[in-house]
Amino acid sequence: MMGITRYTRILALFDEVHPAWTVAEISEALETSASTLYRLIREMVAADFLESTVESQYRLGPFFVEYYRRLRLTDPLVLSGAKFLRPLLGQIPCPCTTILARLYGKTVMCVAEERANTATFATSYELGRPMPLLRGATSMAVLSTLPKRQIMKLVSEASDAPKDADTLYAEFTGIRKIGISETHGQVDTGLVGIAAPVRSTDLGINASLSVIIEQHNLTTEIRPHIYAALSSTARMIEGFMAELSVPDAHIP
Repeated sequence: MMGITRYTRILALFDEVHPAWTVAEISEALETSASTLYRLIREMVAADFLESTVESQYRLGPFFVEYYRRLRLTDPLVLSGAKFLRPLLGQIPCPCTTILARLYGKTVMCVAEERANTATFATSYELGRPMPLLRGATSMAVLSTLPKRQIMKLVSEASDAPKDADTLYAEFTGIRKIGISETHGQVDTGLVGIAAPVRSTDLGINASLSVIIEQHNLTTEIRPHIYAALSSTARMIEGFMAELSVPDAHIP
């Protein structure tokens, strides 16, 4: 393991299924010598990336709580979610979840979400959970904001691309043209994702704003209301982030 990868490979092991690990377990999972890992884990404990628990186990440390707070106070997209997602809920005439998601390596990740009190359905888009790059309106809208070369590269490297790269790129062109992506049941059965691209060139952010509803609620009367609310809110978010990109801009 080299550079920062030495640490990120260890951190990636910790999840809801296996929240605590011993050095021996990490050694086996990563096929790395225990002697090397002892040194790395000591460094990670000293930095509060990890903390020791009972029976020689380790879990994620308080470092991430501190920096999550900093992220909530400084990240332009997270700030946008706090400002615009709940008002968007009030514009949608049926139970829904609103989401802001961004490109995250070779995945798409939700960074802010709001759920209507009347929305009883569950969606796979959870805060901080990496999601498939080429499935669902949320992801398709994010990808549509990218330059063609980057899109083609990501598609060519994806093992689960549902179509060839040229066909997919034509779909992204269509999303950019109308400003909306809509998919049915691609991520969660029975749910519809409707998303608008969100981009800030100055901040280097490629994202999307989504509304997720149950398929039986999407009528010909409701659809244009959702499209209009998404489009106008996406433009407001882009304007808000443009203000944040100005040097010494005040962050509310």
